[in-house]
Amino acid sequence: MATDWEMPRRGDACTACQKTFEPGDALQAYLFDSPEGYQRRDYCPKCTPPDKTFAIGSWATRRPMPVEKKKQAFDRAAILQLFMALADEDAPEKVQLRFVIALLLWRKKMLKLDGADDRDGREVWRYLVPKTDQRCDVERPDLDEEQLERLGLQLETLISGEITDFNTIVAEPDESPPDEAAADEENEEN
Repeated sequence: MATDWEMPRRGDACTACQKTFEPGDALQAYLFDSPEGYQRRDYCPKCTPPDKTFAIGSWATRRPMPVEKKKQAFDRAAILQLFMALADEDAPEKVQLRFVIALLLWRKKMLKLDGADDRDGREVWRYLVPKTDQRCDVERPDLDEEQLERLGLQLETLISGEITDFNTIVAEPDESPPDEAAADEENEEN
C-alpha cells in the first residue's frame, strides 16, 4: 500500500524562543501528526516542546553546514570553441593540441569518431559534433615524449578551469634557452 506523505522541512529557528539556528548548531526535531498532515518543529537544546508527549517521533540533529558548489571541471562549450578555432592552424604545436583536445571531447561525448582516412601520407580522423552534425577533420600527429608531456600540462590547465585567455594555451612554445656563453657574458657586463 503506497502512502502519499511529505516530510516537513527543517525550520530556520527554534519554535519556542525563535533563536535562529546557525550552521553546525545542535537541535532537537519533533514530528507531530495533525489534520493538515505532518508537522515538524525544531527546538534548540535549551527549549522543549509543550506537547512533547504527543510527538510521533523525535531525533537529535544539527543545522547543516553550507555546501560549496563545485566548480565545473571545465567549460565544455569553451573547450569546443577552442577546438574549432584551431581548425585552420597548421603550426605543429597547434595541430598537436587540437588532436589531444579532440580526444578529450570524444571521451566527454562532445565529439563522435566517424572514421579515419589517409590523406597525403597523414592520418586524419573524422569527427562529428552530435548536437550540430558538423563534421571536423583532425590530423593525428606523431608525438614524442616531450610533446606528450607539454600537451598533458596544457590539458591539465584546460581541465582545471584556470584559463581565462585561450591565447596563452595556443602560444608558440618558448625558444630554446640562450647559450651558456652568452648568458655568462651578460652577467660579466652587469
